[in-house]
Amino acid sequence: LLAGLVALIYTGLFYVVRPEQNPAPFLVILLFNDPVMTGYVFAAVLWLFDKDQHTLQAISVLPIPLHYYLFSKATILSVLSTLVALVIALAVRGTGYGWMDLLAGTFLSTFLFAGLGFAVGSKSRNFNEMLLYSIPLLILSGLPLLPMAGLGTALHFLPFPSTGGLGLLQQALGLPVALSRWGLYAHLLLFNALAWAWAFRLTQKQLL
Repeated sequence: LLAGLVALIYTGLFYVVRPEQNPAPFLVILLFNDPVMTGYVFAAVLWLFDKDQHTLQAISVLPIPLHYYLFSKATILSVLSTLVALVIALAVRGTGYGWMDLLAGTFLSTFLFAGLGFAVGSKSRNFNEMLLYSIPLLILSGLPLLPMAGLGTALHFLPFPSTGGLGLLQQALGLPVALSRWGLYAHLLLFNALAWAWAFRLTQKQLL
């Protein structure tokens, strides 16, 4: 139900404000916004909620490793985000996509941002502090959108974690990307590993 509601809102937004000449870049922005919001924001808020409800103390005494708990939440968020992307894509352009790149790019991007969300959530004492940490991170994550405006190429934004996922969404919509397809997958997997290593280190400290 939630996935359908979000997809309906995004699809409506696309038809209201889309550019007439070339709507594909705007669609990329819409599709990319969902992994950021669903992955990052929900993960950070879930961690803060669990901390406030003292759920973390219960998790610390369970025989299940912490990463199982984090991965399960991240997987649910990633599946939800991928379903939203699928519904938006079908509603807007039917079947004219590179489906593997669209779905894999959305799932892995959401998984990446969920890791970042858990890391920032565990570093924050409250919601306001989480927002303060989030502003620079989200701004940096949006910078790889600049090549679609003719400002540089994906190669200039390799240090940014969102470059791989954005590139796959662009490829799925037939937009040019400076990196190869497998280079984009490698980039996305590398930053997933880095984000989750950071998340595990910070969240584990909360349980000690």
